[in-house]
Amino acid sequence: QERRAVAWAGARPRRRWRGLGGRAWMAEVQKLGRDIKVQVAIERYDIIDGGPSADGAVGRGLDVLKARLSLVQSGQHVEYTLRVNHEGKSWALRKRFNEVAALHETLKKRLPLVPEMPAKSVVRQFSHEYLEARKVALTAYLQELVKRRDAMNCQEVQQFLGLPHNCPSAFGQLHSSEPLKAAEVHDSAFGVADFVYDPVQGLLLMGASDASWTSRMDTKITNIKLPWEPAAPNLPTSQMTLWRQSPADLRFEIQFTCRYTATISCVVMAMMRDKGLCLCGLADGTVGCHAMQGESGAGGTGTTLPLLRHTASVKAIAFDEADQWVITASKDCALMVYDLKRQMIECEVQTPAPTTIMVYSQTQKRLFTGLQTGKVVIWDLSILPMRQLGSIPDGQSPSTAGVDVLTTRVSALDYDPATSTLFMAAKEGCTLWAVKSSNLGVWGRKVGAVPAAANAPTAIAWANSSREIIAGFASGSIVVFDVDQGEASYAFQAHNDEVTSIQWLFAPRRMLTGAE
Repeated sequence: QERRAVAWAGARPRRRWRGLGGRAWMAEVQKLGRDIKVQVAIERYDIIDGGPSADGAVGRGLDVLKARLSLVQSGQHVEYTLRVNHEGKSWALRKRFNEVAALHETLKKRLPLVPEMPAKSVVRQFSHEYLEARKVALTAYLQELVKRRDAMNCQEVQQFLGLPHNCPSAFGQLHSSEPLKAAEVHDSAFGVADFVYDPVQGLLLMGASDASWTSRMDTKITNIKLPWEPAAPNLPTSQMTLWRQSPADLRFEIQFTCRYTATISCVVMAMMRDKGLCLCGLADGTVGCHAMQGESGAGGTGTTLPLLRHTASVKAIAFDEADQWVITASKDCALMVYDLKRQMIECEVQTPAPTTIMVYSQTQKRLFTGLQTGKVVIWDLSILPMRQLGSIPDGQSPSTAGVDVLTTRVSALDYDPATSTLFMAAKEGCTLWAVKSSNLGVWGRKVGAVPAAANAPTAIAWANSSREIIAGFASGSIVVFDVDQGEASYAFQAHNDEVTSIQWLFAPRRMLTGAE
């Protein structure tokens, strides 16, 4: 498990103004990554004979076995000579088919819609007709690959094409348009399930859970109280940790850690008038809490909010600063509004399906709940009890006629209140919806989409200054989608495990990512 949250510094800004729907709305900055123009072609291929046979009876026997399995001499293979051209420079590279295949497998895990590569043959063939056909197919594959901006910004592709060796001035070091790791915070025991960062106060709240189901099962069995034991062991499977940033740099110091036997799925910071609270949603249906100015240190058992309990695990949590409400969503389809001042539930409603993700707009008093059915339900919290305003997409609305409706669960969600744009992520890809209002309710109009990847995004964030969607995936990669072009424009490997949360900070151009 990686157990960490990472802060990345983004590209340097440039001054220009652009419009969204005909309106000037935000200063544009340089997008992540750069445009790299490369031409590549396969000039020829050579059949390379194997080296000398191994000594001894065992070595000769292995050579005979390999030759029988491949129907050719042991060690015999084909090398392709690639000609690469970049900004007036040209060089040749010798590559084997398995090197191209290894690069293709790496890109398949990271990029959406990778070009098709010629399939491997079960038996190695060296006929002229077969090798000519494979040369043409590989050339077409590589030429399609170098047209992709996201692929050319991958270090693996640059290394494969020999760009750092042949153009060291341009590729020998990190480019100014590429993200640079600025800080890293590790959880001491578990994988990061969620985090939230307050740049004003310099506070980083992390919720971490045991990501291994076998380890969680072992802990549950250990926590069972046996008849001869005076008390159950009560071993934790999650912990909530608050970190404070140093005023001088991006170093973080731990403030407190509280542990729970139930796993944590989400966290939020509640800034009240007289104090601050750190809250976390737990798998047993309760909400854990700890005062920001409370007892410091590590290892303490966390407490929970009184009278707030769902019948299933809490999947999402939000906080209303004006009314000091805690809003929770659970797998039991319940939405609850809890008053922190009065310590009681003010409102409870049911969603059409279990909630998977939730986003709250403080300025508009609107709550967006992503469901297992692929829809987002919009709620009005300007007055209690909360009222359902509409859903996106609405199959009965004329505005969604001919629109591909999501059929899988909403895996990630973000909302831009300045432009009333909703960003939904599912296995089918990411879609952009302009949220419209009238006397009849609220509906959405699809204004954009980005292609699907091999898996559904696990977290997304909207960078409004550069009009880019930043998506994290289960492979640990981060993919940046250019909304103007409608395609992926940059990708890099941020973590070794699943990205669970992303937060984008506009002013300092920083991105925070958390992973298991």
